[in-house]
Amino acid sequence: MKFRIALFVLLFPLLAPSQESTTLDEVNDATAFLAGIDLPHRADHPLTSSKSWQFHKKTLDQEFTSHQERVLFPMSAWSNAELTPEFVEESTVRYLFSGPDILHAFHMFPKADTFILCGLEPVGEIPKLDSLTSANAGRALGEVRNALGEIINFSFFRTKDMKEDLQFATFHGTTPIMMIFLARSGQYIKSIEFQELNDDGTLTGKGLDSKGADGVKIEFSPRRMSTTKTLYYFSSDLSDGGFPKTGFRTWLESQLKGNSYLKAASFLMHQNWFKHVRQHLLDYSVQIVQDDSGIPFRYFEADVWYADLFGNYNGPIDLFAEYYQRGLRSAYQTRKKPLDFGTGYKWRKGESNLMRFVRQDAVAGLEAKKAEPAADAPADPAPAKPAASKTPEEVPTSAPEKEEASPSSDL
Repeated sequence: MKFRIALFVLLFPLLAPSQESTTLDEVNDATAFLAGIDLPHRADHPLTSSKSWQFHKKTLDQEFTSHQERVLFPMSAWSNAELTPEFVEESTVRYLFSGPDILHAFHMFPKADTFILCGLEPVGEIPKLDSLTSANAGRALGEVRNALGEIINFSFFRTKDMKEDLQFATFHGTTPIMMIFLARSGQYIKSIEFQELNDDGTLTGKGLDSKGADGVKIEFSPRRMSTTKTLYYFSSDLSDGGFPKTGFRTWLESQLKGNSYLKAASFLMHQNWFKHVRQHLLDYSVQIVQDDSGIPFRYFEADVWYADLFGNYNGPIDLFAEYYQRGLRSAYQTRKKPLDFGTGYKWRKGESNLMRFVRQDAVAGLEAKKAEPAADAPADPAPAKPAASKTPEEVPTSAPEKEEASPSSDL
């Protein structure tokens, strides 16, 4: 299945590539306006007093508050309780097949430093607030709400064929949506740069010129903080026909090993033609958090990974029924743990599944480091219990099953 989403259909002009004089103040004001929050630098902007923006602000306030209470806050609490903190703090998070969903990655790994997102969706451009007027603002804000509706209500974007919509759209892309998600997460954009991805895996910065860009780099933090986090988004083919041949794989392999996050990933890595990206995540991840649409359970070998299973697994939604995992169902019947929020395709609380895998050698290395005596202190004769204290019986034991090529579907 081609994970292609036409994401952000804004019916107003965006920042032209030549307008390098645009300031971060203007970028953050435009982001805040679209996000329905108070503008940090132009609180008295005339459009913020319009009925269309007041309605937009009220609607998004209600929808984001509901999503925070149902999903985002419980997700962060779960992360703090269940993920090994030493593997999360200041880490790199690979969130492939993500589209622009920095919202859930940020709340799942709030203490990470770098987020790498990737999908087929175009990078897009930076919105310019001064291009909006009282005549077109209401329609543009309505497009924002339509674009955000599914992720707020269901926690994922559904793949659609948006050719007709794109014929009438002026601009689209992931960048405006990611900017909105950051603003709604209390973050302020400290820098933004579009980038070209070269065949050798190097990046060429393009400043604010988004024409021909393969990716975008955004540095962000709360406004008054100087320490920033970094978000990369790349528009790149992750199939075996693209991933091994593009500079993205080379660039990705140069990044630090860390965490991986997979949610509503269309079961692509259950298929033969996504084996290279699947293997990359297994090789470059210390900790993987995913639902059943990510890497098949059978690939987590019992002598390599510790495993924790949360929520319920009764099989995929009907559209992906062919990807039912017998081994995963059997494991869930004997050792599942509760999950108090909804996520993934089965987004309702009580129906979702979430798995956490951590490499055993990483745990051993962490515990060995903890057991080392301080320079001025005697050695502790009782080493700490492993962070992922799972017995061998709690680790997947199913052998890899034979893969069969399957046609893709669009959700």
